Amino acid sequence: MTEPTIGFARTSVLRVLPGAAAAARGVRLFLVGPDALARAGIRSLLDGRGDITVVGEDEPGPRALAAVRAHEPDVLLAHGLRDEEESDALLRAVGADGAVLTVGGVEPPERPAPALRGHLPVTAGAEQLAAAVSLAAAGYSMARGPLAPAAPPARGAGTTSVSTVPPDRLTDREHQILDLVSRGLSNTEIARSLTLSEHTVKTHVQNLLQKLRLRNRVHVAIYAFESGLR
Repeated sequence: MTEPTIGFARTSVLRVLPGAAAAARGVRLFLVGPDALARAGIRSLLDGRGDITVVGEDEPGPRALAAVRAHEPDVLLAHGLRDEEESDALLRAVGADGAVLTVGGVEPPERPAPALRGHLPVTAGAEQLAAAVSLAAAGYSMARGPLAPAAPPARGAGTTSVSTVPPDRLTDREHQILDLVSRGLSNTEIARSLTLSEHTVKTHVQNLLQKLRLRNRVHVAIYAFESGLR
């Protein structure tokens, strides 16, 4: 059976954009889940990947809720929640301005919840998780199945909310780098994929950010999505 596709729809604001401090620190992620081994696995996949930093983790309960309030993460990733009560408690902990992604476990109820950015299947890979976290931090929500907005702009046809530089200004190599960065790959993984040195990849990424006038790798993912390159 074919797995449903996952798309992203932007909400009214891009919360992570304002302020140099937020841009410099990247995306701060907190993990919650009943299985310590699963949390450790997710942490190993995401911590240090792109601009993501895992600032804490715990099992569901009062201690986790207190830690979430103390850390004020950009995204809370909940894995394997057992019931709606746990989901509701986490949503209340982050508040309407927070961002919550759930992975596996009970699906969140289908009712408006500003902080809820979407639900991923337990089979989601590292790239999907990283992309979901980055885009959730930037104010995007996931939707299952194909989205039906206007057709994405052709390459070079228009600009995005994070950059006024059109995609047709990019070289083929820059398009490759942009695609891989927007998928959440680290410099090491990009180097391996393109058979380049890590130093060369780092230079390409820095040049791409400068050329597009973007602050960080999260903005690269937003640019790729909004310009129709993803």
